[in-house]
Amino acid sequence: MGKKFTATHHALLFAWISKAVIEAVGERTGEPIMRRAVIRYAMQRGRRMALRAEANGHELTMDNYMAYSEWKAPKEEMEQKLVQKSPNAAMHVFKCPWHTAWKENNLMAYGRYFCMEVDKALVKGFNKDLRIDVNSTQPNDGTHCDFVFYDAQLKGKKMAVLIYKKLIRPGKNAVMSWEYHCGHLYKTIGEVLIEELGERALSMLDKAMEDFSDRYGDDSVKMVKSYMDTNFNQLPS
Repeated sequence: MGKKFTATHHALLFAWISKAVIEAVGERTGEPIMRRAVIRYAMQRGRRMALRAEANGHELTMDNYMAYSEWKAPKEEMEQKLVQKSPNAAMHVFKCPWHTAWKENNLMAYGRYFCMEVDKALVKGFNKDLRIDVNSTQPNDGTHCDFVFYDAQLKGKKMAVLIYKKLIRPGKNAVMSWEYHCGHLYKTIGEVLIEELGERALSMLDKAMEDFSDRYGDDSVKMVKSYMDTNFNQLPS
């Protein structure tokens, strides 16, 4: 079996699917389809986050949304700054593995759709009454990614509680493997593509997986496809 998956696998998988779609049907048709696919994917992730929080007796607040993130990247792959703590939290992100992967592989034009939708849909999936603003993203010509998390109130005791939750409970128990995330991405986006484009979407997915195999090997393709029977609307058993 190949090396353990990382956020870069996830970023490139999305961009290669997006590229295959845009090259096949054009940007005018392909962009809204890809963005709808990202929304469905993110809503499912947000819902799982909510299920974990509820299972632990935690309310679906903005600070708990931040505590129950399903992914984690190495510190060297991220550069971010909390620029405001209260009454709303504001975060600036200057470096992330998605932007880095797309830039290094000349895939920004295709990866950028992910950032147009993912964060707002994640929050909506977690709790439709919460609000986040995404004022800019680097893949869409921003100098940095600019997020505002309304009613997070990250100072004093609340900040200490958030840190505890991130490190201890739920801590790493909320974080899913990148193999899982890639399997989720492939299955859900594939479902939307087939709904929108019919059987011709299969050739687009095949093209993306050829690119994935060329970079990471056939075993990595098998790993992604091993999640095809997984129900991503519920917590893993």
